[in-house]
Amino acid sequence: MSKFVVFTDLDGTLLDHKSCSFRRALPALDVMVRRQIAVVPVSSKTAAEMRYWMKLLSLHGPFVSEDGGGIFIPEGYFPGSIPGAVKENSELRISLGAGIMEAREGLRKVSSEAGVAVTGFGDLKEDEVLELTGLKAAELEASMAREYDEPFLLVDNDSAALLFEVAQKNGFSVVRGDGIFHISRGCDKGRAVEILTELFRRLYPEAVTIGIGDCANDISLLHSVDHAYLVMRHDGTYDPEVSDESVKKVGGIGPHGWRMAMEEVFNVVGY
Repeated sequence: MSKFVVFTDLDGTLLDHKSCSFRRALPALDVMVRRQIAVVPVSSKTAAEMRYWMKLLSLHGPFVSEDGGGIFIPEGYFPGSIPGAVKENSELRISLGAGIMEAREGLRKVSSEAGVAVTGFGDLKEDEVLELTGLKAAELEASMAREYDEPFLLVDNDSAALLFEVAQKNGFSVVRGDGIFHISRGCDKGRAVEILTELFRRLYPEAVTIGIGDCANDISLLHSVDHAYLVMRHDGTYDPEVSDESVKKVGGIGPHGWRMAMEEVFNVVGY
């Protein structure tokens, strides 16, 4: 039987939008962990945040931080050498993103050129970030340890299309999460998934990839897998920007939808 690899978004998908609970996904996640089905988080979270969540979710494989800015792999997880990987402690890192200072400078340049008012997270006070994100104070340091992409807010969301266009002309990419935008150069969830898929196929040549997300920020991830699923957002709607018919919509919100998608996949294949 073919091995499966699940690439999953975290916020609003495996984790509840408000509480960050994954309780409703846990029955399916537990089965997958016990049966050693690889689950690879691909998130906008920083590497420091991701290490915390990997431990809490009982996951021990690779993960992707900051919308595809960095790929982190436990040393020895894949056989052979890995092009572009740099050893850091017990991990290997592959950097796709150019760097946080370049992202912040890019945001200033793009917003000025487009005449669009923005507020970058790097310019916010700690209490403002806590209020905006719902993070606890103990989580703030890890959240602000950004290395590749800069989250930001638009004063007027109707100006998003113009900002996207100007960013692209300047060699930057802007993606939209659930109310928060991210700018970077080189960060790409889809490319990170493709790199990891090639590495997993060193272990399992017939590996089948599953992708699951909840919003436009996950489009490149969903387009880079064999079978893609979209869960409902916290308000019970689907992100209208994810319109590709190859992406199957799941009738559940966040982690509940995640569980439904995984149960469908693995019931079909007889796991």
